[in-house]
Amino acid sequence: MDVRPLDERGPLSDWDDATRLWVSYNEKDKLVGIEGNRAALNSLARHLLTLTRPEAVPGYNLSWEAESGWFETDEVGLHIMLAE
Repeated sequence: MDVRPLDERGPLSDWDDATRLWVSYNEKDKLVGIEGNRAALNSLARHLLTLTRPEAVPGYNLSWEAESGWFETDEVGLHIMLAE
């Protein structure tokens, strides 16, 4: 997997062109669902791995609004952040 370098501002959003991703939240079961094609799951994994790079600092994050256009529905957005 091609993990992207961080730029001086932190991680950059970089989804594969064929991405089809669904993010949902089931309030009754308190479950977040992530479903996608290979391009979407590969892109999501790359985003997560980018935040694990040694030069990443706590607080680096990536955030997508529900209406960002990367998700197949606008039910919920997605926010991932390095916390340590």
